[in-house]
Amino acid sequence: MHFNSKTLEFDKVIALIKQKAHTLKGKEIVECFHPTNNSLEITRLLKETNHALKILNMYKEPPFGGIRDLSETLQKAKIYSILRPNEFLNVVGLIEASLNNIRFYSQVKENGIFDEDLDVYFLNISKIPNLKSQIEQVITIDGNIYDNATNDLLKIRNKIKRNETKMNERLNNILHTQKSKLAESLITIRNNRFVVPVKLSEKNNFKGTIIDYSSSGETAYMEPASVAEINNQNSLLRLDEQKEIERILRDLTIKVAEHHYPLINNFKILTEIDAIFAKAKWANIYDCTIPEITENEISLRKARHPLIKQEDVIANTITFNAGERLIIITGPNTGGKTVALKTMGLLSIMVQSGILIPVDEESKTMIFDNIFADIGDEQSIEQSLSTFSSHMTRIIDIIDNLSVGSLILLDELGSGTDPKEGASLAISILDYIRVRGVYVIATTHYPELKAYAYNKSEIVNASVEFDVDTLSPTFRLLLGTPGKSNALLISERLGLNKKIIDTAKENVLTSQTEVSDLINKLEKQGNTLDSKIQDYELLIAKSKEAVNKNEKLKIDLLKEKQLLSKKISVEQSQIIQETKQLALNLIKELEDMKKEGVIKGHQIADLKYKTKQLDKEEERVSSTKDHIYMPGDLVNILKFNRTGELIKKQKNNHWIVKMGALSSQFDENQIEFIEKKKPQKLKSKMKSTIKKHVRSELDLRGMRYEEAKVELDRYIDDCLVVNMPFASIIHGFGTLTLRKLVKTYLDKNNQVEKHRDGEGNEGGQGVTIVYFK
Repeated sequence: MHFNSKTLEFDKVIALIKQKAHTLKGKEIVECFHPTNNSLEITRLLKETNHALKILNMYKEPPFGGIRDLSETLQKAKIYSILRPNEFLNVVGLIEASLNNIRFYSQVKENGIFDEDLDVYFLNISKIPNLKSQIEQVITIDGNIYDNATNDLLKIRNKIKRNETKMNERLNNILHTQKSKLAESLITIRNNRFVVPVKLSEKNNFKGTIIDYSSSGETAYMEPASVAEINNQNSLLRLDEQKEIERILRDLTIKVAEHHYPLINNFKILTEIDAIFAKAKWANIYDCTIPEITENEISLRKARHPLIKQEDVIANTITFNAGERLIIITGPNTGGKTVALKTMGLLSIMVQSGILIPVDEESKTMIFDNIFADIGDEQSIEQSLSTFSSHMTRIIDIIDNLSVGSLILLDELGSGTDPKEGASLAISILDYIRVRGVYVIATTHYPELKAYAYNKSEIVNASVEFDVDTLSPTFRLLLGTPGKSNALLISERLGLNKKIIDTAKENVLTSQTEVSDLINKLEKQGNTLDSKIQDYELLIAKSKEAVNKNEKLKIDLLKEKQLLSKKISVEQSQIIQETKQLALNLIKELEDMKKEGVIKGHQIADLKYKTKQLDKEEERVSSTKDHIYMPGDLVNILKFNRTGELIKKQKNNHWIVKMGALSSQFDENQIEFIEKKKPQKLKSKMKSTIKKHVRSELDLRGMRYEEAKVELDRYIDDCLVVNMPFASIIHGFGTLTLRKLVKTYLDKNNQVEKHRDGEGNEGGQGVTIVYFK
């Protein structure tokens, strides 16, 4: 593969994208972007970037805070080289960033962005449980070790604090009792020892050891004899403290090493995501899109050179129609020929590097095996090469390395030598390469190449437009229209003597006049067609803008609906909880009435059960169940209040519905149509029926007394609600505590007609059979 990336200034595009990356590793990944001719790889990269762009436009940027380059740190941990506290904090930062991005992508799906191109990244981020909390329990956010990191460390530091308190007391006493011998009344530390500043003249009269002198030499910093022993103890304790800290850090390092793979994998994934979103952010600024990759079609609609200021760049459409392989561009200097050439080459390299390009939607391009470019006058002084020799050296290299499916860009082909020889050589070169299955764009001043293009169906004449009224180029590329010389017209407009102009016109050869007339005619036809195309493109742009506004409005309305639904759910939940509390208070009063025999037990049990159901979600019924659903319809899943897409219809009016990466099956009554114009809604029907299945036996074995009591009370209530005639309660033998509980409870319950021990085939005395009234 040959890609003349530097000639086409691809490195400058990379530098702009690199600025958009957050992490150092992400910037390194961007620097490594390079073109390939693997169509599957290119398609994957483009779709990933387009998915990221969609997330930026419809939601927001992923959180990349806290990600540091942990390659070296994790390698140290892998070989059990003890990590420093700041390195552990970087590990915590990575874990937090991983969790934040897992939550972020979940929110992306909730916001209706169901593309799956970035699933391979976000869904493979590991959560790494416990490690973050294990580190945070030991290391403070400032990188220090907590006193209570271990019991031993706590004991050591407490001893040090007690000793320091003793020393402060003794030193403060010295400050008061020996004030005359001190240079100033203060306690300081020198060489990790507590000292006081003593006048040099009093050093022999002060009981203690000289630790240091002041810079002037007038003060001796002395450790009093009364604190020397305590200082020595603290020195030993600090050695013990450091050993304990090293042990703690060693244990933490082992824990990090145990998670080496998921940590390094998360770091790799997050930095790759950073690089992808850097491309997307750059694409968003330059209004880039994803072109359709084809086998043999090229149509870059309103292509813009990304290195020219957006407010100055002129958009041009570059198209190779079916059967066309070569475009020859003519026109004045500084008219935009070379820019058009570079735009085609640079955008092609960008596409093949997985970068979106500044073109209109519905653009098409193809994958080139090689992209060659001979652009500019790059004379080699060292090799003593002229302009012509420099161009020819590069062209020879291109011819030697070209292959079928290459893109060749030739600027000022044949220039730098005699015009007739240069034109002849240019035609010969084009004849040689055009039959070898390559695509070529060449710029030239030679009129012979215009006539050459007319004779070949696969060659297209093109030019850059020149405004004769303003005497300046418009930089617009006109496909199908060859350029012409405007020298006489420009000279006349500038005021050259009319006789000179007339004489010059008479000297123009007849054949050249005929060619000029033909060019003029074609130019007029081309301008007319170009004007119509512009009107058509403007109409399409307005239509697309209206469609985009409608889509945005639809998304905003759906979000508003979901927010209102959540708000209503919260309000309903509050009302239900309040109602439930009132009901429970009422039941308590009824319980008191039950004791007086005013109300029956099974009625209370029924009220209890219904009260427990108050906070259970009611089943919502679709308000568009009469709609005829089709695959691809966007629907709201009532159960989850989430948007999904219908994939395939199943039996009994069931559909497979896709929600992000997940698919599930729902009945048509459980979904609500939201994509097309809604039919008149039917009033929602709310179901609130109580259906309960109660087992014929209750097993209390293995339960504690209080737990068994609650379960027994709940079970008897359930039996009364469904009017069961009898039930079996298994309590086993054991210490007979559960048996006594059951018998006592049943004796006091006035809804129990009778109860007995089980028969031999029913479990004997380990089972009680209860009969209800």
